[in-house]
Amino acid sequence: MPRSVVRWLLVLSCTLLAAPLAAQTATVEGTVKDSAGAPVAGATVTVQRTAIRAVSGASGRYVLRGVPAGEQTFVARAIGFSPVTATVEVAAGTMQQDFTLPRAAVQIAPMEVVVGSRARHTAAEELAVPVDVFQPEQIQRQGSTETSQILQSLSPSVNFPRQSIADADDIVRPFTLRGLSPDHTLVLVNGVRRHRIANVHIFAYGMAAGSTGVDLNALPSSAIGRMEVLRDGASAQYGSDAIAGVVNLVIKDGVFAPYVTADAGQYLNGDYPNDGTTVNVNGGWGFKLGKGTLGLFAEYRKRNPTNRAWADNTDQVVPGDADSVDANTGRVVIKRNPVDMPNYHWGDGAAKDLMTFANLRYPVNAAGTSELYAFGGWSFRQGTGNGFRRTALDSRNWPQIYPLGFLPTFAPDVHDASAAAGIRGVTAGWNYDLGGTFGRNGFKYNLKNTLNSSLGPCLDVACAPGEDGILGTADDPGIPNKTDIFAGQLDAREAAAQLSVSKGFDVGLAEPLNVAFGMGYRREYYKIRRGELASYVQGFYPDANGDLQPAGSQVFAGFQPADEVDDSRGNFGSYLDVEAALSRQVLANAAARFEDYSDFGSRVTGKLALRYQPQKRVVFRAAASTGFRAPTLSQRTYSSRTTTFVLDTQTGRQKAIDFGIFPVASAPARALGAQPLKYETAVNLSGGVALTPVDNLTLTVDAYYIRISNRIGLTGLFATDSVAAILANAGLNVGGAQYFTNGLKTKTYGVDVTANLTVPAGAGTVDFTLAANYGKNRIISEGALPAQLEGTGVTGLFDVLTRIALEKERPEWRGSLTGQYTLARFHGLARASSYGKFTSAQLGACDACAQTYGSKTLVDVEVGYKFGQVGLNLGARNIFDTYPDKASLDNGFGLFPYPAASPFGYNGRFVYARTELTLF
Repeated sequence: MPRSVVRWLLVLSCTLLAAPLAAQTATVEGTVKDSAGAPVAGATVTVQRTAIRAVSGASGRYVLRGVPAGEQTFVARAIGFSPVTATVEVAAGTMQQDFTLPRAAVQIAPMEVVVGSRARHTAAEELAVPVDVFQPEQIQRQGSTETSQILQSLSPSVNFPRQSIADADDIVRPFTLRGLSPDHTLVLVNGVRRHRIANVHIFAYGMAAGSTGVDLNALPSSAIGRMEVLRDGASAQYGSDAIAGVVNLVIKDGVFAPYVTADAGQYLNGDYPNDGTTVNVNGGWGFKLGKGTLGLFAEYRKRNPTNRAWADNTDQVVPGDADSVDANTGRVVIKRNPVDMPNYHWGDGAAKDLMTFANLRYPVNAAGTSELYAFGGWSFRQGTGNGFRRTALDSRNWPQIYPLGFLPTFAPDVHDASAAAGIRGVTAGWNYDLGGTFGRNGFKYNLKNTLNSSLGPCLDVACAPGEDGILGTADDPGIPNKTDIFAGQLDAREAAAQLSVSKGFDVGLAEPLNVAFGMGYRREYYKIRRGELASYVQGFYPDANGDLQPAGSQVFAGFQPADEVDDSRGNFGSYLDVEAALSRQVLANAAARFEDYSDFGSRVTGKLALRYQPQKRVVFRAAASTGFRAPTLSQRTYSSRTTTFVLDTQTGRQKAIDFGIFPVASAPARALGAQPLKYETAVNLSGGVALTPVDNLTLTVDAYYIRISNRIGLTGLFATDSVAAILANAGLNVGGAQYFTNGLKTKTYGVDVTANLTVPAGAGTVDFTLAANYGKNRIISEGALPAQLEGTGVTGLFDVLTRIALEKERPEWRGSLTGQYTLARFHGLARASSYGKFTSAQLGACDACAQTYGSKTLVDVEVGYKFGQVGLNLGARNIFDTYPDKASLDNGFGLFPYPAASPFGYNGRFVYARTELTLF
């Protein structure tokens, strides 16, 4: 590890160690046994509403240190057992607390879960659908502080490819579930819908273009108490967007001691300079506020960029000055120009994140039957991403401004805010929850190292002649060129109110019949704000050949007045959910939901789920449901113009193409055959089995099938001369166009496998966790080519790149095997993550040059020891420095050695240290 990182951690650790202790604490120890008196190894003992926990050893013994004095509630849980709760008065010093756990049926997760059912389920019961629950220690030991990356490491059903040269997707990176689009997964926080981002994923790899999901990385991972992943269609239960499943992030609550955690790490590998230094500091504190509790959380993360680009072997400043570059290593052999190499960027961009969150619970009455709740947060991100480089010789460059050429940079500001509040409780036997939410995401397009080539080579004064050929007057001095340009802003907001009620009725069944129903109204807003004039204006300054220069800022032309949007819509939804134990062996759940959108009409969806338990150690489960998803406001109204590069097969060089994305209702889109958007519909089928063959082993296998009709996506890039002529007739000077369409019918199918085994190892325990996913996405049919495009040279509504992104750019199988050893204050972790082969083609490369990349296995390790209230941990992600296969010339332009669609990135080995301190 670099000395600077080690020194930083030592200073921080000493500072934390010097923090004053502010309250009395106790040590609580004891044993965990089963009902027969045998020790239970691997049991988790927690202090409720705190971050304090311990794991029992082979003898069943556990030790909890730093327990706050006063009344505390302890919970002991273990796979295969029902949880046991004990509330005791804790005094300073050492005290004994033993637990006896009764045997239970098959357990998917040894704790209460929120998603998957609207009835209350504890560890003693099974759900009829597969739900993964990831606890705080699992979240913390992934070697990352990015919430999306943590989720990918924990759940093989989740894919989180790293983006590069992907415009805004470099900064707001999407995740997917089961290989579907980001907007097919519903994200909840504390069981409440999370708002979408403002950005549209245009160049995202590993998924089809044109989706709008949720930015998980706007949430501080340090505030998350647990993650729940429902791997089943749930539109009828939770609303549209839940076609692939649901991710629910549960925030820590209650009273817990202040804690501070600091991480620092860097990519260390042999083939590239060490880079990507990342520093993260986070903390939280849960304290009493009158009769209630308030949890406050904050996190700061700074990530330096990584770069895996190779040197450029093309002419840079004058003809014939190209460097000689080794074709095997990408390094310069003979230097002939003054441009630093690599001059492109291929890797993670720089990022600074500040995230905050708060979670309030306040009882309304002394009986504790109702409470007020509120939670929300604010985050701010400054990130960078790069486009393709313009050499000094490029016709779009002015050497007077950039004598060595320039690399355009996205440097946006991303704001995210959310708030939820309400009251919940029990009255007359009915559980109720009445609340409201608000969410906003803003994306401000700041461009650096750019220019508007049509404004000419002048920065301080205007030199573009204007459309009338006159430079300007005192009254109209013209527009100087700029290198830093504001290109516009996107803004998305959601506000909602909802009521949910439920009650159990004794109707003579094995268990009470649970009836839940509710309704809600949501208002969505979407706004596009124009950029400054220099970002889109046509200055009419010709190039050296006398040709008209393209208008707008380089890499991303600013939003124009015609692009501005201020749109909104309403959505009303209501649901009915019934769950009953038809017998001691059979649990049934049925749900129906009605939703009405003010712009897309109404739809009814339904779900039926069954669980059959023929014996104590075996559970069968199955579900069938329908779902739908209305087009987002951004898919209906988004409009932009940008530049992409394609491979010129005649010269072997990249050539620039300006293209536009046009709303379906616009004149250019209609001229190319666009039709009004409809909502997507889906059918989900799933079935599986959960087994406990022996007491310390659980195994689940679940198969699924998802069919989506009228699937929404961006068309391929229509960029023939005939298309350009159609657009010119519509008054647009662009070489290509895209628009959103319902032109796809797809199917997704596969199998999820999970297993957990806990075994004694000397005086400690080893917990093995296996998780694997095998899934395929296939296009069943595509929409017909519009009549307006016949004879234009366009061969289909979608291109090869779209088909690859949908069907092949995600590995068909993924798996991980984790072993964790725990012995008193020491823990060690080793994890092997395998990724299957995938196929990809670099955006802008030739359509036919798709390349298949082989499967890879990455190994992560971590060791840690807790010194009283201080924990120190050392670890490495990808310790053997594994990379994806190299990209071919066509897919990497000879500049980018690794595919952008790599599911684990291409940065190499990351070594880190983490220190944790609990304060009192």
